[in-house]
Amino acid sequence: MNKTIKIILFSILSIPLFAQKFELEPPLLYEYYFSQSDSSHGIFQFVYRINYDKLFFIKDGESYSANIRVTLELQDSTTNNILRTNGDKRITTSSFDETLDKVKSVQGLLNINLEKKKYFAAVILTDLSSNKDFTFPKFSIDLSLNQPINYVVSSIDNQKYYLANRRRTIPFAPAAYSLIYESGRTLTANDSLCLGFQSLSDSVTFCSSKSFDTSFLLEEDSSGIYLTPSKTSFTKSYLFNDISLKLPEGKFKIDEPKNQKTSFEVKWWNKPLSLLNYEISLKALSIIESKSLIDSLKDLGNKLGYRAFNQFWKKYDPTPNSTYNDLMEEFYLRVDYAQKSFSNFATPDGILSDRGKIYIKYGSPLQIERSTSANGKNIEVWFYKGRSKPYYFRDNLGNGSFQLVKER
Repeated sequence: MNKTIKIILFSILSIPLFAQKFELEPPLLYEYYFSQSDSSHGIFQFVYRINYDKLFFIKDGESYSANIRVTLELQDSTTNNILRTNGDKRITTSSFDETLDKVKSVQGLLNINLEKKKYFAAVILTDLSSNKDFTFPKFSIDLSLNQPINYVVSSIDNQKYYLANRRRTIPFAPAAYSLIYESGRTLTANDSLCLGFQSLSDSVTFCSSKSFDTSFLLEEDSSGIYLTPSKTSFTKSYLFNDISLKLPEGKFKIDEPKNQKTSFEVKWWNKPLSLLNYEISLKALSIIESKSLIDSLKDLGNKLGYRAFNQFWKKYDPTPNSTYNDLMEEFYLRVDYAQKSFSNFATPDGILSDRGKIYIKYGSPLQIERSTSANGKNIEVWFYKGRSKPYYFRDNLGNGSFQLVKER
């Protein structure tokens, strides 16, 4: 018998974290590109991505499946005619844990031939198992504007460039991402191009590592959505390789001489929640660092203090040639886990609980033994690889506030 195991509301939510509110990642990430085929027409390409944890999975025997349809409706601003295209996706996994995965995702591509004019767009996501529709806010598209196109890509063996479609952002992540930039220049232009990437606090210049005598279209295969040379549009394109390794988080403008400026964001998707609040970030850091250091970071204020905070973590970065700090991420993922797992009515701040402090310092125990003492107190003993003594916790008040009694 089929059984619905999970329902996630498809809406943009905000939830409290340490009394801070923030916006969750939208359930469906989309972006679009327009490649001219002649002076008045072109191919409009709409790409989308949905993480597994945002899907409706149904248990069917030994596997779990989700069936969705994404529909794009475009209303012509001059005639009010509506053009429509859609595509179906079926996602199957044998692992329940994968249905909750916040990183794994399904991608799709929709194509439609359009005139160069203004349209009003609507996106509808349909769960085909329940026939329920989820409509997203409408937006306008003006294809009469000629703008440079930027593709954020990853590559496989440098032969195929796959689109990293997350709202045209460059992911702030350990993986390397590159930029393919269609400048609109003629084919007689130079084979190299240098661009300035500028934010309010950072300025970086990159020069292209490769050029192409063509613009691009998108195609889809089993590995994702990739770029293929266009047969109708021929403008110079440039590859800026692995630029994500050198760019910090933030919003940037691309400044090319004698061309229109475009903007984009380097975004840390799935950023640890505790890093969204500077006060909480410092509170967690106080578990492993001195009070004098924490006070000095507080005295600088939020803006200057956060820059100094990042510089502090940079000293311990295992990959100093990249702006992404794996050690910092691991630490604050532990903070998130401690807050979620060890908070209760008696101890509302789980990161400052005894179990929370040990978890943040040393990570997940290799083994946990649970028992009850002779006088009925709940006991937990945590064992770590490489540490000779385990950690012994006892719930003295019976309210879930385990206290570190001793190292046994």
